[in-house]
Amino acid sequence: MQRKSWKSLEKRNLCPESARESNFWSRHKQEYFLQANKQQQRAIAHNTGPALILAGPGSGKTFTTVERVRYLIEVHHADPSHILVITFTKAAARQMRDRFFARMDNQFFPVTFGTFHAVFFHILKTSCHYNGSSILKEKEKREYLRAALLTLPKKFYAQNDGKMDQEWEQGLLSEIGFIKNIGKLPADFTSEYVSRQEFMRIFVSFQKQLAQEKKLDLDDFAAAVCHLFRTNPAELARWQREYSYLLVDEFQDINAAQYEAVKLLCGGKRNLFVVGDDDQAIYGFRGSDPAIMRQFLKDFPEAKQIFLSVNYRSRAGIVETAGKLIGQNRERFPKQIVAGQSTSDERQDVCFVPEATQGARRMQGEKSTLPIPTGTASGISTAAFGTSWLPLSTDRSVLVCGFQDRRQEAETVADEIGKTFRQGKSCAAIFRTNADAVWLATALKCRKIPFRWKEKPKNPYETPVCQDLLAYLQFAMEGRKRKDFLRIMNRPCRYLSRQMLPDAEISFSALRRAYAQKPYMQEILHRLEADISRLAKMDLYAAVHYIRRGMGYDAWLKENAGQTPSAGESRQGQERAPAGARVHAAGKLERDLEAADFFQEQAREFQSLTELEEAMTAYEDQMDQNMADAADTAACTAASGTTDAAFTTLPIAELVTMHGSKGLEYDAVFLPCCMEGVVPHKKSKNQAALEEERRMFYVGMTRAKKELYLSYTKGTKETPGFASRFLAECGWKEPKR
Repeated sequence: MQRKSWKSLEKRNLCPESARESNFWSRHKQEYFLQANKQQQRAIAHNTGPALILAGPGSGKTFTTVERVRYLIEVHHADPSHILVITFTKAAARQMRDRFFARMDNQFFPVTFGTFHAVFFHILKTSCHYNGSSILKEKEKREYLRAALLTLPKKFYAQNDGKMDQEWEQGLLSEIGFIKNIGKLPADFTSEYVSRQEFMRIFVSFQKQLAQEKKLDLDDFAAAVCHLFRTNPAELARWQREYSYLLVDEFQDINAAQYEAVKLLCGGKRNLFVVGDDDQAIYGFRGSDPAIMRQFLKDFPEAKQIFLSVNYRSRAGIVETAGKLIGQNRERFPKQIVAGQSTSDERQDVCFVPEATQGARRMQGEKSTLPIPTGTASGISTAAFGTSWLPLSTDRSVLVCGFQDRRQEAETVADEIGKTFRQGKSCAAIFRTNADAVWLATALKCRKIPFRWKEKPKNPYETPVCQDLLAYLQFAMEGRKRKDFLRIMNRPCRYLSRQMLPDAEISFSALRRAYAQKPYMQEILHRLEADISRLAKMDLYAAVHYIRRGMGYDAWLKENAGQTPSAGESRQGQERAPAGARVHAAGKLERDLEAADFFQEQAREFQSLTELEEAMTAYEDQMDQNMADAADTAACTAASGTTDAAFTTLPIAELVTMHGSKGLEYDAVFLPCCMEGVVPHKKSKNQAALEEERRMFYVGMTRAKKELYLSYTKGTKETPGFASRFLAECGWKEPKR
């Protein structure tokens, strides 16, 4: 790459600033064929002082940010080494840097592009002499947490026996990180896992260990930078001289600690240019707070406010429908997004990412040659169910359908995905959680439709509940193996001891002899043997139902989660548990019952236990293969220099969560499982949580360029399902049943 100093550019541009500005816009128009709109021009031409750029979905925020950096250098002769651009992910920082250098003809300009973590660590490494070994590793985090737990009294372990698994530990670590990010005192925080006093002791001990070992947690970076700046004015002045212009991307995702550090860093010059959309703030669980965007205008009352209101990504119907939804939120900047493309308009391909779209356009022009089966795995077509996609928008870009159950929904959506491939379109199915995607993944696999998960989910069959139910079936239908019996014998509690099981196979007659001196055990063993015999004669679905209801497995789950008093525990004693612990217990029970429901529904599909076991093995193999294929594709993409925008057009279906879909776009987007309790999630109990759920749904909707499919399941009279309230807010009226 030809390396030229920015000084050489300055020497070539000795003409007046007004002339340089005219030259800039003239070249800009020639290079992009279409000029930036007036709102983008205002943002690009912003010189000094604070500015808040409200950038809606598909409005060209990356383009605008990159062009603003270029404008500062070419028109205002800002020293590029004093320009700092901060974003949240390495991929975003790399993409912005690459676009900038492409726009500057690959000449070298020492602008700094980095993530918050990278920028803050650079400051701490330079000023406080930290190094790579100072950063706390995940394994060390757990070790520090376990050491902190040892400072608690012994009764804590008695109360939490059996609950402190890896998921429990990760939950506590997430809460510790959350406290650091929002700058809240740990004494004021209500944990889901422990009492306030216990959480305070754990937090203090955890931080004390960090200080003693001179370690830094990633969540400590912002607070450490703030401490440095407040206690060392010379260092603060040094870094304020280093970075005269600050640009922050995805500003809606900033947390309180990061915002405080950025305010200190921008100093008296107040050259802080922030770009974001409060309607796309979906990381509250990490401590992000969209209210900081409104606080910005209070902290910088002189700030210029510019609204990028044109969505060049999505068709008008998608933009209008999504606008109806997000307009229901109260805590937001009032805004009206308009569509910038007609049904045939491809303006965004020309105006915003020219270096990315040539490759993308080539791939869009190449129709998929992958064989996509037209039939369904079960041989049942959508028409046989009497369902159809109904338009929600006048241009038919938004379609809605209600299905009887998740299997029917998954099969129909999988067939529609097959159609999009045959039309050469990119597509994704976006879910509230990874667990919601299991049904569709199974349907796609049966049809041999290629797909990948952005991040591999947990295998749903490997949950303790599914393994329990499988062990019951295996013990009843495949021989009385000791390993299976050990898993189920006290689920629910039957007072059986493994010491009474010396043989590899279980004999109930031998068990009765072993417990001959305990008459009450004879009745327990007689009932268990009779139940096992019944299971052996049932089909899989009926057998799982009987295990759960007839043999008391569901009741045991409730007792194990603390929802019903166990033997020797009073209701009053149960209610004295910390409020957060009760919430955690309720969440655990909810996940356990969902896992049992999933396993029972899967059992319905198979004629024998052997078929179910083969399907479980094939599922894990398929998930591993999908992740390997995705890694290979990503490696090829990186090697060829293809951008993320083009990457999404490859002929493969993406399964992604709403959180993971941020920043992506597809020709066709499917949003299955639009039911109450799924989205909004049943845990969203207050207005703030509900508004974040609505923002997540909005983010999912606005990933669609041409087609958006929304679907839900109606359920049965016994277990009815209800369309998400978000569909009604979009204008959907559910047909009468």
